[in-house]
Amino acid sequence: MDNLEINRLRMEGHATPRPMAIRLLGASLLVGWQVVRLACCALLILMEPLLRAILVPIAFLSFVVTLIFGFLIGDPRFPRWGMLAFSVGTLMLYWLFLCLMSLFMSLPPSHDR
Repeated sequence: MDNLEINRLRMEGHATPRPMAIRLLGASLLVGWQVVRLACCALLILMEPLLRAILVPIAFLSFVVTLIFGFLIGDPRFPRWGMLAFSVGTLMLYWLFLCLMSLFMSLPPSHDR
């Protein structure tokens, strides 16, 4: 194709023809990303129940301990704000893991409309 024909195709709204190597490179990158995404997604899905079983009870128990020893009993040596921060931090770590999972998972589009 010469420049005149390419310009005419652009003016009519047609895409310019791409070389086969660029299309193959794009397709191989897309397939490679899908393989990496699925491997990471499978690993994260396998780790999620274990992290949920560890982090959520730790957050709950440290919150209960903070309520009892820090506020109800009122022990002056108990680090109440540090323990409360630890409780919130473990829960936020679990939420951060869920956000990481959502980056690698793609849900199908909603057809509720």
